[in-house]
Amino acid sequence: MKIQTAPSVPVENGVWQLLDRWRDQSRRDGWRYVRDWFVPEVEGMALSVMNGNSSLGAARHLGASRSFHGVGIAETMTDLRSLFTAAGQPVDQSALQDIAVGWVEAREQDQQPSSCTDVTTGLATTAHFERALQDARRTANGSGKFILGAFLFPLMDKQLKGSWTLSVEVGRICAQEFTGESAIQVYRHDRVDFLIQGSTGNLADALRCKRRLETLRNGALGPCKLRYQPIPSTDAEAMRLMAQLRGIPVRPQSR
Repeated sequence: MKIQTAPSVPVENGVWQLLDRWRDQSRRDGWRYVRDWFVPEVEGMALSVMNGNSSLGAARHLGASRSFHGVGIAETMTDLRSLFTAAGQPVDQSALQDIAVGWVEAREQDQQPSSCTDVTTGLATTAHFERALQDARRTANGSGKFILGAFLFPLMDKQLKGSWTLSVEVGRICAQEFTGESAIQVYRHDRVDFLIQGSTGNLADALRCKRRLETLRNGALGPCKLRYQPIPSTDAEAMRLMAQLRGIPVRPQSR
């Protein structure tokens, strides 16, 4: 495929101008699903290209992220080529190789990167939760409006951190107490994040689930906080939230 170049993007214009151009170019080059393009790692990759820094580490992280979300290696590599097209630069062959390495490494570590269900908890995988979050953003103004909630707990017994048996119990409680078909939950150590439609029944399910989690193993999780926040309205907010959910350090963003 012949790569068409566009005028270079000055650094002072900001990373989001390049991200928008990259996404649009990638869609023209064959990216299939809009909902899974924006991930936190695209910003680091775009910044490295804008600033003229080595993009090898950023490319490897992006390759791992694409694999984690079930994107094929060919589509992943075409997407990276689209970045250099959007930036008006020749394709960095080393970065292209490194994104493939990251993709393969992630696939070797996780044999089911695009699975919807975590085999330990029975809840959603992080990748599926992120895709559902992007879907919810597109219906934010419709009749089926979603809200984003979280149970946060201090995990009083630190020896239980990472315990797969605790993960099973937390997952079972959440699956039992959220009765609405729209509910999607994901569990990671000291929190459960969930998406629900904002009905009275779903909100009552969340309160009931909170009480059960607080009594699990005689209060091993500790006092549970229930927090709600609106669905992100911009791509920048969505990427920042996904980074926080995965424990990725984030920097202040502006657009």
